[in-house]
Amino acid sequence: MKYYTGILQYIKVNTRYFLLVVMLTTILPSCKKFVTVENPPGILTTEKVFADDRSATSAIVSIYIDMMNYQFGGEGSFVCFSMSALAGFSGNELQWTLNNTTTPAFQEFTTHDLTPPNPNVAAFWKDGYNYIYRANAILEGIAPSAGMTPDGKKLAEGEAKFIRGFCYFYLVNLFGDVPLVLATDYRENMNLARTPSVVVWDQILNDLRDAKQLLPANYPTPDRLRPNRATAGALLARTYLYLERWAEAEAESDAIITSGVYGASLPALDLVFKKESIETIWQLQPVRASINTNEAFFFLTAAATRPSYEITQNLLSAFEPNDNRKTQWIGYSSPVANPTWAFPAKYKAGTSVTVTEYYIVFRLTEQYLIRAEARAHQGGSKLAQAVTDLNTVRSRAGLPASSPADQNAFYLAMEKERQVEFFAEWGHRWLDLKRTNRAEAVLKPLSSNNTWKQGSELYPIPAIEIGNNPILVQNPGY
Repeated sequence: MKYYTGILQYIKVNTRYFLLVVMLTTILPSCKKFVTVENPPGILTTEKVFADDRSATSAIVSIYIDMMNYQFGGEGSFVCFSMSALAGFSGNELQWTLNNTTTPAFQEFTTHDLTPPNPNVAAFWKDGYNYIYRANAILEGIAPSAGMTPDGKKLAEGEAKFIRGFCYFYLVNLFGDVPLVLATDYRENMNLARTPSVVVWDQILNDLRDAKQLLPANYPTPDRLRPNRATAGALLARTYLYLERWAEAEAESDAIITSGVYGASLPALDLVFKKESIETIWQLQPVRASINTNEAFFFLTAAATRPSYEITQNLLSAFEPNDNRKTQWIGYSSPVANPTWAFPAKYKAGTSVTVTEYYIVFRLTEQYLIRAEARAHQGGSKLAQAVTDLNTVRSRAGLPASSPADQNAFYLAMEKERQVEFFAEWGHRWLDLKRTNRAEAVLKPLSSNNTWKQGSELYPIPAIEIGNNPILVQNPGY
């Protein structure tokens, strides 16, 4: 499997992938059992993991493998599929249609009636801190290594800091204040309090700025499977946008758009989610046999079968007439004359031995919309430039140019454009409504049985975490 070849010889143990200093990939830093667990047989020693550049690379790649190796089932996973599906429920893009008695935890996302014991919420937290812990272990392991080259250390540090910033970005957006774990000492980590969000955001910025300086301009591997400098820049642009630092968001997104690396124009809609898409800034390679992406595996639905993950009527009605995204990226399993059973179909390859699609994390279209929004907020002549960026995305979808009358009209147009461009993709809709303080106004009227409550914008701190660490304080409303 391309760059995974040879790496598995270092880190494969009983079909799972391990790193000695982070061998407890399913145990949180707060768990009191950490100190009592013996090293599994066959696990590498710390010296071997960081003996040279190649072995350190194996440790980093093991994180990407685990991100894609999760088999979605009773619990969610931090990266692979759950941000698209479960946060898609929260943003009223998708609704769960199966028997709620068998999967009540899913329905809680749809109705904004989450409870602290929800196993899927716990999985977001667990997976996020799992990857953070492993990134911290890498940062600690490369520093004293005598066998790694300076360039090898630089690359490993850049990737580890990017991974840590990436994970904290989602944790702080989902949960608000979260413990800021920057080391592997379980004695310090097991009783950490929640860190104010402003401090966590500062750490995200620091990690991404460092990563951008440390990572190379060229991708370390074919197919854009490991982060490069632009990958860190893409998340940095988004982070600045979320923090309303408009000039910096514009500068970061503009650097990526004008680099020429990702195409002079946006590719056709049917090419966007192919593994060779020129628009892709970063993607992850599937590792499960005969499955390309979990999005295709779980979203695609057979004819005359109601989708388990059904697109809501609210989302369907958001598409303008003749928007080609509605036909290219949505599938219908009900009769054509009554197309009410709709499902996401951005990814087309469900079960296939031939891998034609990778899991896209960042793509160029987002950078156009980040630059557009950042420019609009700066006003003046930049508003016209913002409209041009917006219309670049609309033109690819086959829509006429938009001409918002003023800034407020532009913001509403942008909100809608992001809704129909990024539906069922990384929870963009849910996070967008939260960051713009529009979640309650938009989603409360759509919440069945009036289950939206004050505090629904954040997920609850998992009950198991509060049980392990009583210092943690629950979010309001739970």
